[in-house]
Amino acid sequence: MPYIANKPGTAFRTFTDKDTFTGDGSTVAFDMQFAIAEAGQNDLQVFVGSTRQIPGTDYTLGVDGSNEYKRITFTSAPADSSTITVLNPGTVQGEFSSVGDNAVTSGKLNVDAITGQTELAEQAADGDEYLIHDTSAGTLKRIAASNVTPNETLITGKEEITIGNVASDDVLLIYDTSAGVLKKITKSAFDALQPGFTSVSPSNLLSGDGTGNYTIVVSGSDFDTAATFKLVTDGGTDITMDTVTRDSAVQLTGVVAKNKANLTNANEPFDIVITNGNGLSTTTTDQITIDAQPAWVTASGTLGTVYDASRAGASFTVEATDPESGAITYAHVSGSLPTSMSLNTSTGVISGTADAVGSNTTYNFTIEARDANSNATERDFSITINAPVIESFTSSGTFSVPSGVTAVNVLVVAGGGGGGGAPQAGGGGGAGGLIYRPGFSVTPDGTVSVTVGCGGGQGSTNPAAPTDERKGGYGQDSVFGTLTAKGGGGGGTHPENTPASVGNPGGSGGGGGARAGSAGGSATQPTQPGDSGTYGFGNPGGSSSPQSNPSDDAAGGGGGAGAAGGNGQAFPGVAGPGGIGRAYTIADGTTSVYYAGGGGGGIDYCGPGARNGGGAGGQGGGGNGGYNPNTAAQAGTANRGGGGGGAGNTATPGEEPAAPGGKGIVIVSY
Repeated sequence: MPYIANKPGTAFRTFTDKDTFTGDGSTVAFDMQFAIAEAGQNDLQVFVGSTRQIPGTDYTLGVDGSNEYKRITFTSAPADSSTITVLNPGTVQGEFSSVGDNAVTSGKLNVDAITGQTELAEQAADGDEYLIHDTSAGTLKRIAASNVTPNETLITGKEEITIGNVASDDVLLIYDTSAGVLKKITKSAFDALQPGFTSVSPSNLLSGDGTGNYTIVVSGSDFDTAATFKLVTDGGTDITMDTVTRDSAVQLTGVVAKNKANLTNANEPFDIVITNGNGLSTTTTDQITIDAQPAWVTASGTLGTVYDASRAGASFTVEATDPESGAITYAHVSGSLPTSMSLNTSTGVISGTADAVGSNTTYNFTIEARDANSNATERDFSITINAPVIESFTSSGTFSVPSGVTAVNVLVVAGGGGGGGAPQAGGGGGAGGLIYRPGFSVTPDGTVSVTVGCGGGQGSTNPAAPTDERKGGYGQDSVFGTLTAKGGGGGGTHPENTPASVGNPGGSGGGGGARAGSAGGSATQPTQPGDSGTYGFGNPGGSSSPQSNPSDDAAGGGGGAGAAGGNGQAFPGVAGPGGIGRAYTIADGTTSVYYAGGGGGGIDYCGPGARNGGGAGGQGGGGNGGYNPNTAAQAGTANRGGGGGGAGNTATPGEEPAAPGGKGIVIVSY
């Protein structure tokens, strides 16, 4: 370097220093007692044993831990126990020559005084001064180190140090804005200023966990007392926590409302940004997702009304979906389902036969939809069970379907057939055909045409009348929409001195007329197509006794909805009873009532001694058969569709006549 004085002299000491070492086969570096000039390795005499070592080939000279040129480093380690001798002549510096104050003129200094000189390796103190060549003036000038402003040339073009190679004791420059100066800081100290991230819990937020907030715990390091954190959507929108609590230097707990703007699974995944009070922050991407709770498809409120007619097949479905397309399970969590109805937890179907109620009853309940991750959403529903509403038609008319009613229970009974006439005994009239149809489909707010059939007339007792007039008349059909109940068949007759007459076919057939085993009429109701064939009921009439003796003839009973008419029996003659009907509670919802009983057959009596009476009418409105002397047949019961009783012996026209069938009925319950 240049000197503003005489250059100090270099002189050798007056004696040579000797250092001795012992090799161990592995050590290559040995430190002398005294330093030698930087380029003085050629002045050293180095021996291993008696062999002189060549400078630069067998060894080199370097600095020791004190940065002095005392260290001999061998190319290869001297052998174990070998003697190493180093002869060091050493050097000493001469004195600086003293120069008087202001003795150096400006002409003695120029740019050459700086150019090519060794750069100062250490940081200058603020009080140090620099010599600067002022190119505009062509002279050297001085400037304090504290007045030198760093610029981008201090950074631009410098080699970049990679993160993995930054040591903890490396130094960074930071501008202290409060002091207005540059300051240094080690990397380890700088790292302590920046928060670190380790984990977050939970990483998957459940929107349907039953609370109104999300609680998020962030774990990391170096959280200062003012540390906080926020979420950032996948699209870069910030979501601030409602509160953040610093639990410790390694844990933060944040709470945010679920209804916060943009906090939806459509904006996932969310980044976490942790910021210390000093402004330094750490961003960790894609750390949180939201598992959205099931969304209800079925609106809350009433699911519908169960009317009496549809209790047997009542079914309602609730539905929810999972935004993540997972499976949903359902649970009844509160309130009451209608009695005897239950929820299918997999399908959401509420079904069963709801128990009847005395008055309209609304059941309120809550159903929970839950996904595979235990997200749950509840919704309130209700079902109303109506008490039965009953409309009975005893004459033809129109049924107006109430709003909301899609099915009704219907009982349709046709008119019963009339009893057969005489001169001997006549067969009992067959009951009207019967249909009981639960859950019959109707159109809400629509209408259904209703026909109520009348009973058939009784057969003539005039021996001179044609045979067909002596038979009982047909009952009329009863109709409800597409349901047709067939009218009952009239009872057969026994004209004097002619072959016996069979009973007429009908919904239930009429009984056979007296003498020679006259057959009963066939039943036509079960052969009705469609619903009538499925739900229709009717049976044939009974045959008369095979006896040909006028004093022993007994006619057959008319068929009923529940059984065939009974056969007449031979001497001593017993008339056939009418077939029993079928019982239903549709009239009032509780009381069992029989409908469509067959009429009893009549019996002939001419000889002395007692005989049994006419055949009994079948339960369900069937009339009893006639029996002479002076016992007339009974008519079928009106609005039950019962068959009329057959006539007894009539020696004189008009005595013990046959009886007509009963009128039918249509009953609708919903």
